[in-house]
Amino acid sequence: MSEFEGKQQRDIGMVRAELGARPSQKVAAKHAIAKVCRSTAPHNSWTTDEVHAVLECMGVKLDNARLLGPLMKQAQKAGLIEPVVCDSCQRQETRLSRRKKRHAGPQYLWRTTPTYYYEYWKE
Repeated sequence: MSEFEGKQQRDIGMVRAELGARPSQKVAAKHAIAKVCRSTAPHNSWTTDEVHAVLECMGVKLDNARLLGPLMKQAQKAGLIEPVVCDSCQRQETRLSRRKKRHAGPQYLWRTTPTYYYEYWKE
């Protein structure tokens, strides 16, 4: 499989995860992402572990945790978050998950954009 085909399959999987999710779970996950963005300053990095913690506090258990992938990409396109990129290799950095369900699997690191964070707290 070529790199292009791999990315294409990834994108198809992300679309399927989002289309298969219940609307109420999508809304809850979007709110949880926004809450993590508002509570984490731009100089701190975070992963979807923090989003899952907020969802847990909200009493929401996602049917499919893969839903967060496309929603994180949407948040990135909307300007809420940006990937933490390694200066030397230009790849998105990862950290091992702290959730037992993920068995210390790698998680992408994100950071809240300064524009979103400071606009929210300006009010």
